[in-house]
Amino acid sequence: MVRSLALIGGALWLVVGLTHVAERWQIFPGMGWGLPNSAGHYLDLFSAITGGALLLAALLAWRFSK
Repeated sequence: MVRSLALIGGALWLVVGLTHVAERWQIFPGMGWGLPNSAGHYLDLFSAITGGALLLAALLAWRFSK
C-alpha cells in the first residue's frame, strides 16, 4: 500500500513537471497554459495537491507501520 501511494504521488508530481514544460514550450496551446481558469491550470493544481497529499500519506503510512 505504501509503495502504491508513493508511486501514484510521484507520478502526479511528474505530471506537474510536464505541465510546466508544456507551458514553457507552448505544447497543446488549447490547454491555456498559464492562464487562470484554464484546463492546464486546473490539471497542474490538481496534480500538485493530490500528489503531495499521496506522498505525505505514504510517508506517514511507512513511518507508522514500523
